[in-house]
Amino acid sequence: MKVAIINNKQAARKELISIVGQTSDHEIVWSTSSGVSAIEFCKAVRPELILMDPLVRDIDGISVIRSIMAETPCAILIVTGSIEDRHEMVFDALGAGAIDAVNTPILDSANYEKAASDLLKKIAIINVLTRDSLSLPDSLNNESLSPLNNPVETNLVVIGCSSGGPEALAELLGNLPEGFQSPIVVVQHVDAAFAPGLAKWLNMKSALPVGLAREGDELVPGRVLVAATNSHLVLSEDGRLAYTEEPASSSYRPSVDVFFESVARNWKQSVTAIILTGMGKDGAKGLLELHRKGAHTIAQDKFTSAVFGMPKAAIETGAASEVLPINRIAEVLTNYSHLREKKEVIFQG
Repeated sequence: MKVAIINNKQAARKELISIVGQTSDHEIVWSTSSGVSAIEFCKAVRPELILMDPLVRDIDGISVIRSIMAETPCAILIVTGSIEDRHEMVFDALGAGAIDAVNTPILDSANYEKAASDLLKKIAIINVLTRDSLSLPDSLNNESLSPLNNPVETNLVVIGCSSGGPEALAELLGNLPEGFQSPIVVVQHVDAAFAPGLAKWLNMKSALPVGLAREGDELVPGRVLVAATNSHLVLSEDGRLAYTEEPASSSYRPSVDVFFESVARNWKQSVTAIILTGMGKDGAKGLLELHRKGAHTIAQDKFTSAVFGMPKAAIETGAASEVLPINRIAEVLTNYSHLREKKEVIFQG
């Protein structure tokens, strides 16, 4: 895997080069402390993965990520010190297109070995994600999961996203009205260390309450739950949320496919399923299962996606009922509610 490094500290760059060099599977193609240079280096030699601290010395790091993702897109892993104290910066970076974040291994730290191991594991996972293949599921029976056929409170909204997801989620949730009544569950590719901060950050952006999905949680109308661990979130047969380590072979943790497939199996009422911006193809198979069972399925369009991988895969499988810009998705969800409310009034008469 071709790896590049953007970090304003020479010692950090040297240490990252040493860690990456522990395996012959990876090659350092360039490193720099300059965001401006990084943009140009990407054009000359595009890496498959960039290890980046957004605190670059000569330009706003988030702008660097946006430029790279627009001109020479590749996987970007945020590697920065004390990320627990920099949640907002991390979410801005993920919103711009970065795929994940880890702490910078510090040589004289007691946690150095673990941090170095965590970094190499992240790199290995990203290597798989950038090369994964997509096989379609068998056809399923067509059932009535359409949001137009059921009451608002029983229409489950499920959302899957990765790179660029926090920003897209903030816009989508921020545009839903306070009285929106469907339960919402979000699976965002993010390390468990950032899940609490993500839920708190989204809660500030949304009129709806946003919290972490806990083992055994029920789906409550008008409440948003976010996957909270590195295990897979699933919907159990009794309609409650649960976590599982299986399938252990899945590179995506938590996996959108695993969650969507559990919803297709176990949710007997209506579903609106949404794939937002993200690298890779996670969610396409699960979205297709839901689509074939009658759910209304939406993929974010290319123009408003920071990374068009996940929506593109969903569209190419024929899993998406609609392809919409991010600013239209909340409008569509709200319109469903209004349509059902009008139908209920007519039926009552």
